[in-house]
Order: sequence, then C-alpha cells, then structure tokens
Amino acid sequence: MKTNFIFNERPLPWGKLRSYPWHWALSSLLLLSPIGTIAQQQQQIEGKVQSLNDKPIAGASITDLRTGQTTSSDDKGRFRINASPGDRLVISFVGYRKTEMIVGQQRLMDVLLNEDHTNLEEVVVVGYGTQKKASLTGAISSVNNKEITVTKNENVVNMLAGKMPGVRISQQSSQPGSFESNIDIRGMGEPLIVVDGIPRDKDYLSRMDANEIESVSVLKDASAAVYGVRSANGVLLVTTRRGSSADGNFEINYSYNRAWQKFLYVPNTVDAIAYMQLKNEQIGRDFNSNYPAKMPSIFGAADFEAYQNGSKKTSNYVDAAFDKVSPQYQHNLSINGGSKKVNYFFNLGKMDQMGAYKSKSLNYNRWNFRSNIDAQITDRLKASLDLGGYADETNQPRTDIWAVYKQAWRQRPIVPIYVNDNPLYPNFEMIDNENPVVVTDAKQTGYRKFLRKQFNGILSLDYKVPFVEGLNAKATYNYDFKYSDNTDFKKSYFLYSYTPPVYDGNGQIITPEKYNAHEKNAPTTVRRSSYPDTHSLMQFSLNYNRRFAEKHQVSGLLLFVEEYNKWDSFYAQREIMVNSEYLFAGEDKNQLANMEGIGERTARGLVGKFNYDYLGKYIAEFSFRYDGSSKFPKESRWGFFPAASVGWRISEEGFIKNNYSFINNLKIRASYGKLGDDRSAGNYPSTIVGYALEPNETGWIFGGNLVNGALPTAIPNPNLTWYTSKTADVGVDMDLWNGKLGLTFDYFNRNRSGLLATSLDLIPGTVGANLPQENLESDRTFGYELSLTHRNKINDFNYFINAQVSSTKSQFVNRVESKAGNSYDNWRNRYSNRYKDIWWGKEYAGQFGSYEQIYNHPTLVSSGTLPGDYYYQDWNGDGVINDADNHPIATYNMPLINYGFTLGGSWRGLDLTMNFQGAAKVYVQYSEVLAGPLQFDGGALTQFLDRWRPVDAGADLFNPSTQWLAGYYPSTGSAMAEGTRAVQNASYLRLKTLELGYSLPQQWLKALKIKNLRIYASAYNLLTWTGLKYTDPEHPGSAGGSSSGDIDVYKYPINKTYNIGASIKF
Repeated sequence: MKTNFIFNERPLPWGKLRSYPWHWALSSLLLLSPIGTIAQQQQQIEGKVQSLNDKPIAGASITDLRTGQTTSSDDKGRFRINASPGDRLVISFVGYRKTEMIVGQQRLMDVLLNEDHTNLEEVVVVGYGTQKKASLTGAISSVNNKEITVTKNENVVNMLAGKMPGVRISQQSSQPGSFESNIDIRGMGEPLIVVDGIPRDKDYLSRMDANEIESVSVLKDASAAVYGVRSANGVLLVTTRRGSSADGNFEINYSYNRAWQKFLYVPNTVDAIAYMQLKNEQIGRDFNSNYPAKMPSIFGAADFEAYQNGSKKTSNYVDAAFDKVSPQYQHNLSINGGSKKVNYFFNLGKMDQMGAYKSKSLNYNRWNFRSNIDAQITDRLKASLDLGGYADETNQPRTDIWAVYKQAWRQRPIVPIYVNDNPLYPNFEMIDNENPVVVTDAKQTGYRKFLRKQFNGILSLDYKVPFVEGLNAKATYNYDFKYSDNTDFKKSYFLYSYTPPVYDGNGQIITPEKYNAHEKNAPTTVRRSSYPDTHSLMQFSLNYNRRFAEKHQVSGLLLFVEEYNKWDSFYAQREIMVNSEYLFAGEDKNQLANMEGIGERTARGLVGKFNYDYLGKYIAEFSFRYDGSSKFPKESRWGFFPAASVGWRISEEGFIKNNYSFINNLKIRASYGKLGDDRSAGNYPSTIVGYALEPNETGWIFGGNLVNGALPTAIPNPNLTWYTSKTADVGVDMDLWNGKLGLTFDYFNRNRSGLLATSLDLIPGTVGANLPQENLESDRTFGYELSLTHRNKINDFNYFINAQVSSTKSQFVNRVESKAGNSYDNWRNRYSNRYKDIWWGKEYAGQFGSYEQIYNHPTLVSSGTLPGDYYYQDWNGDGVINDADNHPIATYNMPLINYGFTLGGSWRGLDLTMNFQGAAKVYVQYSEVLAGPLQFDGGALTQFLDRWRPVDAGADLFNPSTQWLAGYYPSTGSAMAEGTRAVQNASYLRLKTLELGYSLPQQWLKALKIKNLRIYASAYNLLTWTGLKYTDPEHPGSAGGSSSGDIDVYKYPINKTYNIGASIKF
C-alpha cells in the first residue's frame, strides 16, 4: 500500500519528494509529529481522488478508521469529510490499490490511487455479511452488475450461465413467461436463493430486473452452513444496488434494449411430394405384406403431378402457425443519489416479450420496481427501507404449447389447413381432428392468462453500541406478499368438413355443396383461480468487528431468525352460454369450486460466526446454526449445523514476500461443515391426520344426500427429519504479476445421509395404508473446479480473459433395494455403492451396407432387414441381440463437465465482450416425431429425408439387385434406433453473448449536461458448435440432459436474439 499527497492539485508521489526538500520536510513534520501534541478538534478536510493519469475517480470510498465515518467522491473526484489531526483515512476504489493517509493540520488532502488488477481488496458478499476477497476461507465465487448485464435476456438465471465455476445452468425453453431454466451448484441440486438477506426462490430471481442487482455470490462449501436447514445444495446470494452519493447530487440513468428473437433451431416438415415418397417407401418395406408379391404404392404418378404442376399446394403447419422473428423490448430507469444523511436508489423496469405465434396470442410483459433507502438518523443509528417487487402477465392460447408443436409436426402436408383454401373454414379432417393453426389463436379457442404480483418490504435498524468499539446491533423485519390470479377461458369453436355438390346427368345441382360444422371445446367454460401467499421474517443480530494491536482482526456474529409462511388457494368454474369471458355470467348447473392446497410453515434459527485474521496471513472462520423446521415432528425438528474453515496466505510470509515479488497472493484454504435440507419433505404430517377426502371417489348416501368418504393414506412417521450433508473443500487461490494471472482451484466432497425413501417391508393389506417415508438412504457427490483470469493494459487498450471449468460426479452409497437373485441381476439392477444416472443400452455397430452383409451377419437378423438398417454389437457374445446386451453407455441428467470463458476489451470508448458457455459428457435421446418419420400415421420432419433409399423410387426393396443411395437414417419404416445410436452426445460450446459498445467522448456530452452515453449491439446464443445432428443441444429431449419426460421434446424452442440498445446517464 502506497501513500501519496497532492498539493495544489499537482501529483507528488513519495518517490519524487527528494526533488522537493521543503515538501519532504513538511510531509515528515506532519507524519512524525506526536499525535498527543495535535489538537483533537475536528475539521473539515477537502480533497480530490484521481488516478496516476490525472483522471478523477468518482465513487471512491473515504473512511476515518477512528470514527468509522465514511463518504465518497463525486463525479469530479472531490470529497469532504470531518476528521481530527492524527486520524487515519483509508481511500479505496474497486480496481485500485487502497491508500492510507494521516490527517495533519492541512485542510487539503488530495490522493493518487494506483491501479490494482488483483481485486484482493474487492468486497464479496458472504453469509450474513461481507468479506474482502483476500480473507476468504470458503469456496465462494461472485459476479458483478456489469458482468451480469452484458448478457441480454428476459431471465436473470440465464444471464449467469458460464460465468461462475461450479454453477450449472441449462435453459430448456424461451417460451414467454415460462422461465424454464435449471440451476444447480456442483451438481447438488437447486440452491437456496437469498436476496438482500431474505430467502427467495428461483421464480423471484428469474423475474428480477438485472439492472437492480449489484452482485451475485455463490456459497459452494461449508460457508453455506449458516443457512442451516436449507443450505445443503449451496446458497446463491443476490445483493441489490444502493445509493452511493454523499454530496447531495444524484444520477439518472435510462436504458433501452430492442431485441429480435429467432428460434435457435426448430424442425420443419417435409412438403407433399417428399411425404408421398416417404409413405410409398414405408409401405414398400413392409416385408409381411410385400413378400413374395410387391404391393402397389399408395400414391401414384397423378398424385405427384398435382403438386408438381401447382394444382394442389403443400400445407406447412409450422410456417402457417409461427413467425420467423418476434420482438422484445426492455426499458429501465434508475435514480441513484444521496447526501451525508440519506442515500437512495430507485429502479423501474418494463419488459415486453412477444411469442412466435402468428396470432400474437402468446406474449409476456412485466413491471419491476425497487426502492432502497439508507438514512443516518444519528451518529449511531442507521435505518434502511427496501421496497421491491414485480407485476407480470402471461398470455397464451388455451391449448398447451407442447401439444401445438406435436400437432404441427405430425400433420400430413397433403391435408389442407382450410377447407377449399377458405380461411373462414378451418379444416376438421386431420389427425385427432385438431387444427394446429386454429389452436394458436386465442380469439378462436380461448386463452389462459396468468397474473402474478409480488411485493416485498424490508425495514432494518443498525445501531452502534456505545462503550464497546466495533459492536453493532441490528434488527430486520421482512414482509412478502405474493398473489397469482389465473384465468382459464375454454371457448367452443368450429372446424369444418366439406361435402361437394351433387349433380344430375344434365349438370344441374341436386344437392348444393355444404360446409359441415364440427363443434370443439364444448361447452365454453371459465375457470378462475387464485393463490395468495405471505411470508414474514424477523432477524436480530449482534455484529462485532475490531482490530487489536494492528495485528489481530476479530469479528463475530450472533443472530436469531424466525420465518413464517402461509399459503392458500381457491378456484371456481362455470359453463358460459352467453358471449362473455367472466365468471358471473356463467350457469349454476355443473359449476365447480374447490381448492388446490393450503398450509403454513415456520422455522427458527440461531446463527453464530467467529472470524480471526492475523496480519492477513493466518485466517480462520467458525460458524454454527441451530435450526428448527415445522416440516418435521416435534421430537426431531431441531438440528445443529457447525462449520469451520481456515486459510494460510503463504504470500504474506517473508520467504515469499521478500523473494518473489511477482506473487501478490497465494493462499491455501480448507473447509468442513454439516449442512441440512428440508426441501424434500412436505408439511408434517404429510397428510391431514392420515386421511384424504375424496368426494368424487368415495361416499355414501344418507337421507338422500351424498356424504363424502375418507380414504386412509400413508402412516405418519414421528421420527422423520431432514437429511444432512457433510461437506469438505480444499482450495488454492493465486494472483501473480499484479493481477495479470489469477488461478483458483477447488476439490470438494459431499456425503449426504438420511435421504427419504420408503421401506420395502410388507404390512397387511387390512391396514389400509402405505408405509411412510423414512430417512434411509445416502449418497456422495464429488468433483473439482478450476478458474483462470488474465487482465492487462497496453497503453489505452484494456483487456481481460476469464475461464472456468468444473466436473461433478455422484454415486449412491446406501439404497433401499431388495437382494439380487443372481450376479447379473446385482450388476444390472442394484445401485448401492455405484455411480448415479447410469444409462444402459446397446452398443451401436453400424448400418448394413448391402444385402450380402445382411446375409453373412454373425448374429440373428430379423426378416425384412434392408441395407441402411441399424445393427448392434453382440456385447455378451451369445449370438443374439436382446436386452442381455445392454450395458452402461452414457449418463442421464445434467452435464458432467461444465465450462465457460469470457473475453473482453476496451479502447478509447469502444468495448467488446464475448461470453462462451459449454458442456461436455451430456447425453440426450429423442422420441416420437423427432426419432422417426410418419409417426402416428402423420407427416415427417425434413431431417428424415437424409435416408437410405433405392435409386429407383419404384424398385422392389427386397430384390438383391436393387441399388441404394446411402443416408444418415435408414429407409422409411425401419425400426427405431436404440442404444448409442439413439442416445446422442449433446456436448456443445456456445457463444452465449457477443456485445460491441461505444461510449461517446465526454467532451461531446458536457454541453448537453450528459455524464455518459453508450450505444451497443449484441447477440445472445449467436453461434453453437456441437456434434448433435438436427436439433439444439440445450433443448431437452425425451430422456437425458435436462429432460423430465417425453413431452419435453415438444417444448417451445430456445431463442437466438439480436439486440440494439443505448444507455444515457445525467
């Protein structure tokens, strides 16, 4: 740390003072004068903070170590602070080395700050507090506002992808209002999300305005133990922005972003001619129907001619239903300012996202607001009031989106969308009598509207306790109200079939043509549902932080927290016989009313932390949380979760410091702790006194009235409790050459016990109930993380490179499973002490290239096998291909390896950022229309034209002399792929963000009173490198990856977006 003085605004570093004897003498006199001889009367010190190139630094923090008073520099770098002679002032700013100055008799105290690329002085948010990066002993990663907002997306979770080691994010869909993204830390499951100290959920984080976020930190190891019963999967800490000005000024910032959304990849359907070719091939290869005599084709030359000469037109339901490009708009207005007594930050955001339906019936809009106010009421008492929330609206046609895509992809292109091409008469005669173009229009078929509102308020009081230096008392109260108001309007509508006119022998019409109406969705109904949810939290804490003898830094925390959550629900439905969309206009007959859930939960906890730092060299942290949750029985609802971590900054030792000046930081750290999780459990007891009311299934008639019956359910378990997680982490942090190279490495191991499962013990059927869940199973998760950073400046060019990679594996330790009957059964069907997510299947060996290869194949080949058909490895060597040849071929679920890297640079107002995100060792399988053509007797996707087929379209497929053209897929009608042919490697590298910006020169803006004006162009999901054919690697399949079931293949696709925007600051 270097101390610099500036007199008359001319920089005079210590190294130059030799040239100025009188300055040297004055400075020495000021510094060496005994403190006791200097009057302790406070005086106002004025100064200016600037860099070595004489540029003012706005927002620098100036703190008096004796009084704790803090101020910050304005946009010209100037500051004022009251201090006494002898006081030590610490001046700091992110990206610069901290400087200390001692107050003398002078009232002008200007400061030079040297650039610091190590970020060791950076303050990182941790559990219930903050710490300097240099003193961290836990595995903690963080990103700031600038790193987050460079990615433009409607979902904050997606904006974090590829930016923090160990954080795995997979986007499943870009459907407006769906926010379907998975997030986990180190493969351990979805983390606890905490915003400004208050537990939230992923839905809340997803809907936040990124411009209101200051930073996001991730607690990945035992450092999360202070969050107790919900910390087992790690903790994501989100900190919102606060006011920073101390001179009475304020800043107004407005930003605008316009995006064009385009599907990253969406399959399209074949035209009518290709469909007829595929259908003829399918019929032709039906061995049982074609051997020995070949069946005629379904479609003949006349059918092809009709489409070739234009007398008939292909129906493309994908093009008819979906737009190629859809818009998105984002506006943001923020005000940041304050004075010595009050600081404030206000933020208002508006977003509109249009879906890809041509009908414009699929859309989403949201308002965000936030107000953070800090007031210094007295010298000792500080109050904070934080208000925030959002209101959003999602609109979509009533038909589920997955059903729309399935219908659009499987309809036959020879079936017209409208009868006689008349848009007034949508066609009825198609698969399932569903018209995918009509069902995308809410005006015709009805809609679903989802209104969500959430408000949260936090009031905090922070009091400096007198007579005990460094002790603060803090009280916090939080109240949340969340409300969902949904409307389901099912509107009856008509599809049409056509009866042509009947003529007599003279050409006169006997029976006129007729459009036959077929009513769908009858009767029209309206269903309204509401879901109120309230959450309150109280915290009381004592915080202690003090340095002794300039060597010992001691801090501690003791905190009590109590939470209460209550939720309810209600819905009502009526049939509508008039032209109305409102419930009151419905009929009394057949009306429904019920609820979907009600409950309340509470939790309490006592948290303790103790930190010790000796000369910034030897660091230790100890913490505990004593937690209780109402989710469990009274006898087992409390648990104790301790944790400890230590660090050794070897770089502060003399043998490093005095010999290797290029090592700025070298730290070894380790942590171990016990964490808990109650999210796998519902309320206790899990059912209302062991019974469920089933009015539609069980009842008796008494006195002519139906009386509801009760069904016994699972027996409650009075010993039920949370599972526990014992987590260990060993890490190394290193910074070299003043931040030019940084490295962080972690190895972690987590052992969980008490996972919930149901015993295999049998109970008599006369009990009438099932066994309850118990804490019976255990597992292990382990892996590593590596991150590298490089920052440098060459003249006016600044650039940086950040890269990170992580790998995670999980295995079962104890599983509830029956004893195996034999060694094969044990190997194939038992999972204790084995890796999780093993994917079993056959080993793909190739495609038959000729009839001769089929005839001479060493394993049994079924009749009807043709060139191009798949064959598989006889893995067990028994000469037969069957399930006995299945063996481990891949892994289910999320990627085993995740990585990302960010490149950025700036030069004279220009800035460029590229963020890459990738995954490896991830596998996916597709089914139904994405696995083969002509599924459900429907159409086909264009990818299946790349197939084996005869050179002569009318050739006999079973004639050995038939010549074939090779393709990726076998001939139409072949068996579906299995094993490693069907299970595909979905590894990828994606250019997630590319942004080019330009900030106009300050001299152009001064006359307009504008502080900053920046324009930019960016893209999201711009480029993808993958070996996966014909689909997007991040979009879920029917199994593997982020999939949860077969219908996931029909999810709304992921978007590629192009953005332009600007931000202006006054």
